[in-house]
Amino acid sequence: MNKLPQLKKMSLAIALCIGTAPVAFAQTTDNTEKDVKKDAPQRVVVTGSNIKRIDVETAAPLQVISRKEIQQSGAITAKDILELTTSNDRTALSDLGGSNSWASGSSGASLRNLGVNSTLVLINGRRLPSYGFADGTQDMFVNIDSIPASSVDRVEILRDGASAIYGSAAIGGVINIITRKNVTGVEVSGNFSGSTEEAKFNRSQTASVTAGTGDFAKDGYNAYVTMDVFRRNSYSLDYANRRLPDWYKTLNKFNDPSVPGNYLSSFSWPGNYYGYYPKNYADPKLAGKLINSPAPGCASENLLGGLCRFNGNENVDQMPGADRVLIHSQGTLRINENLTGWAEIQLANVKSTYHTAIARLNSGAATSWYDSIKGEMQYYTDPSLPAGHAFNPYSFPIGMQYRFADNPDMFKNVGGSQQYRVVTGLQGSNFGWEWDASVGTMLNRAHQRQQLYKDRYAFADAITSGEYKFGQKNSQALLDRMFPVMGSDGKYTESWIDLKGNRELMELGGGPLTLVLGGDIRRESLLHKSMDNILAARIVGFSGISISGSRNVYAAFAELDAPVTKRLNLNFALRADKSGPTATEFIPKSSASFNVSDSVKLRASASRGYRAPSLPETGNGGVSWFTSADDAKRCADADAIYEALQKGNATDKQNAETAYYSGCNVGFPVSITPNKNLQPERSAIYGLGFVLQPTKTMSLTFDWWSVHRRNEISTFGNDYILNREDSVPGQVIRDVITDKDKELAARASELAGKPLSFKTGKILGIRNMYVNMGQTKVSGLDFSAKDSWNFGEYGKLNAGIEGTYMLNLQWFDIDKGQMDEGNVGYRNLPRLTTNFMLNWTKGPWSVSSRTRFVSATRMAFSTYDTTNYQQYCDKLGATGEGCKKSYDIVTGVGMSYSGFKNAELGLDIGNVFNRPDPVLYTLGSGLPLRGRTFNVWGRYKF
Repeated sequence: MNKLPQLKKMSLAIALCIGTAPVAFAQTTDNTEKDVKKDAPQRVVVTGSNIKRIDVETAAPLQVISRKEIQQSGAITAKDILELTTSNDRTALSDLGGSNSWASGSSGASLRNLGVNSTLVLINGRRLPSYGFADGTQDMFVNIDSIPASSVDRVEILRDGASAIYGSAAIGGVINIITRKNVTGVEVSGNFSGSTEEAKFNRSQTASVTAGTGDFAKDGYNAYVTMDVFRRNSYSLDYANRRLPDWYKTLNKFNDPSVPGNYLSSFSWPGNYYGYYPKNYADPKLAGKLINSPAPGCASENLLGGLCRFNGNENVDQMPGADRVLIHSQGTLRINENLTGWAEIQLANVKSTYHTAIARLNSGAATSWYDSIKGEMQYYTDPSLPAGHAFNPYSFPIGMQYRFADNPDMFKNVGGSQQYRVVTGLQGSNFGWEWDASVGTMLNRAHQRQQLYKDRYAFADAITSGEYKFGQKNSQALLDRMFPVMGSDGKYTESWIDLKGNRELMELGGGPLTLVLGGDIRRESLLHKSMDNILAARIVGFSGISISGSRNVYAAFAELDAPVTKRLNLNFALRADKSGPTATEFIPKSSASFNVSDSVKLRASASRGYRAPSLPETGNGGVSWFTSADDAKRCADADAIYEALQKGNATDKQNAETAYYSGCNVGFPVSITPNKNLQPERSAIYGLGFVLQPTKTMSLTFDWWSVHRRNEISTFGNDYILNREDSVPGQVIRDVITDKDKELAARASELAGKPLSFKTGKILGIRNMYVNMGQTKVSGLDFSAKDSWNFGEYGKLNAGIEGTYMLNLQWFDIDKGQMDEGNVGYRNLPRLTTNFMLNWTKGPWSVSSRTRFVSATRMAFSTYDTTNYQQYCDKLGATGEGCKKSYDIVTGVGMSYSGFKNAELGLDIGNVFNRPDPVLYTLGSGLPLRGRTFNVWGRYKF
């Protein structure tokens, strides 16, 4: 083809939006992606270092999941890809449980069980935007649901600390998404997934298209764009409950459709009347009697036990729906022999929808919450129907138990985000330096919207005025006034400029001594704020959140790679980071590798990990909510007064409840504010291992690792604060001893025949803030083995195993002032996790399998779990081994055929042996609904 003029090529590259990281050219994934040079091995930058090298087996343990391996596994999304490693915690933040999450509509990655805030996720070696909502209003993280899987060439997972290279958050490890390069032509693909057992389970669809032009080696440019469209179908809790195993329904009777009293609610449509006849009612036979009867219009099939019933689970999502549109575009342009331009754009629109329980009227039920703006408690009581109300057949006010089923679909929580990332740069070589510079900006705008909770004024008015017509379909405008849209908005932005360069200083015994110098400047900002109707305390039961912050981050780094001999290689790195008001942090790392022989390599590393306090932890504003606890100073007095008043008349007994709940299980607001004086979290990270390659095809790795994280940022628990109230004045806000307190104590003293009193006032609230207070120790062993066999006309077989064996996981016990006993082997913290992979190829055929093994665990979550122990198991009739969650082993298989011209088809079967979830004898655990799944897919290249 004729070469385009230089300006035209540049315009084309920019128009397709485009970009590439300079690490890309050494590896290809299909016949549309071509090497720049094929006559010599290419040096690449491997995750965890800034040094270009040929050997990816460095001193740091690095797991590489190739595009071919991803395709063979049946992984559909970026989250699926990260589940191919045993280092990632599958119980970390997921959009599947997002209806109750502070970061609704997102998923995070957590390496080494150290949390989403200590795992760094990169794309082509540079950062992605943090989600617009902080998980738990504290932890910033990358939403991995925003990464299009079709753009992924490979994933490099560094199982080592890398703060000296990348800065904050690289404590548990680094996940580097390397995108495809030099893509030409057009490729379309799609898949359809579901369950072989149930029509609605695990149903999802994905379609993607990739289009690229220009061969970089021939034409001096390449540009491409890829787009993924993903949809996950939902199904209801009722649908799931009817398919639960018998052991789960026996244990959790509220999930059992055969037990109507537990399954069907008396909060129904058109409802049930609830209340009492007045004590002075004209008919003495009815005076003071309970009223609990169905409202007129209840369908006969819904009448049960004298009440109108409703199956609320039909409208609640067990599996939330999801919709995603993800775009990645990039390209490169050779400006001259020593200068290359590149750019990237990533766009994402992600949404998860959680249908929630239909709103209810429960006349007389009281709700209290904290107005964080005014600093006041708010109180609300659901109204009764007044006498004369069109739906009140009685001559006096009557209560209702009612469900607003006019439009069930409106009651849902929608969480999601819109995201962009734009970066462009230059890569070149001058004066003996190879350099790379970029400038970029990115944003994640998160949102959460919900209709379920009541507007305290519009709701009460619609009920008492008769504007709302019970048992009828009311206008959507009225329902929207009663249950207004409410929620929160979050926005994270970051802009940066960076520069790094490397040069060879001198020749050593094993190769050139290489120096890397670089630095970057970033500007970060975050805003997370509730909607105005929440902040104005109009939404019943909801306290607001308002967090904002911004800061500049400055960094400079150096790395020195010294191949002292052909066998011994040393590497040193040092980074200086200054994040906002915190002092400059110096983060070192050193590593070494030694080739004992051509087939044996020893490696070791020692580094310091670092996480700068997040913007929610150090910014402005804060968050508050209503909670309850036993008051260490008042509960004993409240309990004694309660016991005394129980001996009195009906009024005394009623007052006894008031006295008890003023000191025991007392409700109060807690506010958490940022702390500008926080210090970074720091960690000591060590690794020691070896790599064996006894044959040309076989490789084995074995690595011991240890992380001790200190200075962890958290908040003190309510009990901890209350038990130490006098030593930290001002944290607990108390009322004075009121006249009501004195009145209750005087009457109790009279009944008890001894003096009783409250010695302190009731708790009005707790002021809390983020502090450096915790520690975590975690260690383990990683291992892997791979081999391949060529059987000639019978094909080629590849096999591999990868696993993690946890040695220790301890958390700091703040009450005892020391580390706890250890939590490995408790629920969600298995001792051993392995993946075993097989793949056979012959011509156009490929058959693969993947087996995941997880060792048995205790039923308890940790040493702090005081509920799920043997005594609890005994009550459930689950003695001995029943108090454990048994080991789990699941196998998936896949098959593909590429013998068609330009096309490939495949079928993946997950859990091929239809192994059920392990039995777990505990109330309220996740629904055991795992079954066999299928995924049919195809690709076509034009």
